[in-house]
Amino acid sequence: MFDEMISWGELIVLVLFVLGSALVCYLILAVANLLRILKNVNQLIEKNEDNINQSIEKLPEITENAAKITGMVKDNLDGLGKVVSDVGKISDTVKKGAETIQNDIILKAKSILELIDALKKMYEKRKNKSGKKSGTVYKYKYKPGMEKPDEVEVESSTEIQEENIAPDDYVSVEPEVEVSEEIENNNQD
Repeated sequence: MFDEMISWGELIVLVLFVLGSALVCYLILAVANLLRILKNVNQLIEKNEDNINQSIEKLPEITENAAKITGMVKDNLDGLGKVVSDVGKISDTVKKGAETIQNDIILKAKSILELIDALKKMYEKRKNKSGKKSGTVYKYKYKPGMEKPDEVEVESSTEIQEENIAPDDYVSVEPEVEVSEEIENNNQD
């Protein structure tokens, strides 16, 4: 039986027969599954027949309500567009107002405060200069024919008197009180 040679045509027929058989088995399984699904759908429809009938009866009312809602949303969207444009105008106005406040009022107030601060510092500087004489004044008393001065008088207008300014071989003398200070001291007594 197996001694004969198989031709190409017979081989192709055999392969097509196997593929056809597999396809028929697959189709039978698919139809069986489809019938089972249709049976379940039919049972669902039978159970909910009353609800489905009510929904179908209310379907025109539902579509009418949907149309009304769509119209209302359209009207509200038009109004919303106007509101958004008004908000944009208001925000531009507020922005311009804030820029005006910043540029005009705040900068001018800052300039005035800087001017007042500068005047205050200048006034305090003049007050300090007129109230105190800065530096130290040295007065030398020479006698004729001497190389070194006989006395060195140191006058300092600072609060702290500098000590040991004069060299060791000189004599320090306290500054003399001015006449105007003596008059003030006498008037206070």
